[in-house]
Amino acid sequence: MKFLTDDNIELNYNVYGTGKPVVLIAGFGGYQEIWQLQIPYLVKMGYQVITYDHRNHGVSQRTDSGLNMSRLIVDLHELIEYLHLNNPLLIGHSMGASVCYGYLAEYENVAAVMGVDQTPKMLNDPTWKYGFMDISLDNYRDKTLHPVNVHETLHGLDSRVINKLNDAKNNYPFNRDDNLPLLFDHITKDWRDVIKNSNCPVMLVAAKESPYYNSDFANVVSSVGLNVTSAVVDNSGHAIMAEAPNAFNQLMRHFVLSNRRYQ
Repeated sequence: MKFLTDDNIELNYNVYGTGKPVVLIAGFGGYQEIWQLQIPYLVKMGYQVITYDHRNHGVSQRTDSGLNMSRLIVDLHELIEYLHLNNPLLIGHSMGASVCYGYLAEYENVAAVMGVDQTPKMLNDPTWKYGFMDISLDNYRDKTLHPVNVHETLHGLDSRVINKLNDAKNNYPFNRDDNLPLLFDHITKDWRDVIKNSNCPVMLVAAKESPYYNSDFANVVSSVGLNVTSAVVDNSGHAIMAEAPNAFNQLMRHFVLSNRRYQ
């Protein structure tokens, strides 16, 4: 299905099932097909599930406009308003989690947020050692101009995800160079205070074997936020929901059920 943003960019989205809404949000260069093993799980629990592709991602329209976090946050808000979703649960992976953090800063129509393997501050500095690898304000453009040479996953994605995800990648390739403005903007954000001061529950899920982040960031942030909890998934790399779906789905189940009363 297609949705037109207020700046005339066509976004692709899908709705599954009926019930209280859960929006699943992919990351930078990601595709909504990454959530294949979460969609039927949530639908079986009696939830309505919404997935979508960011602008310049997946099936959505290619553009050089609005390639920044503020615009992606507005895109999410407009989709939620268009679908008349009341207090949805937001679950975001990687940059998609940062979109959720930013949504908390701007809008009240949200029941709870789960951020999946995304530190709230990407840049390392003398007081914050939980950023993206070894990047800092001085070097982040050079360090991230090209993809880093690491394996994003630990053991690869679950075989049940691979075919549809690869089809999406082949049919709608992502151009990383065209989206560097978005990546650089994402990297410079700091959502720590937003999470710390959130009036709604936030759960941070980190991957113990993430190639990008020290998983301790989740416990560090949750220790200073009254409404913040954390969990660390062992034996998984960055794409937890598609690498360790059983462990992830149990955490997701706890998250949605414990926050159902806010919807």
